[in-house]
Amino acid sequence: MACNCIAEVDAKLAERNTRIMLPIMLGADQTARPMIVTDQIETGRGKKKAVGMFATFCPFCGVSFTQEPTPC
Repeated sequence: MACNCIAEVDAKLAERNTRIMLPIMLGADQTARPMIVTDQIETGRGKKKAVGMFATFCPFCGVSFTQEPTPC
């Protein structure tokens, strides 16, 4: 069961000309998930780049974004 939190929060954020980042997802699971943007601590040659993280649970209500497998 999916929640409607992202749409509700986006509606509230629209008053401030803002919305939640939902990047394009590749692969079999096309579930829209918010992306947690990170900052790189150290910069320079040879330093690892910052990575983004995708939520597996709704950060607002806690509902899982993963789809339960359907029984055969």
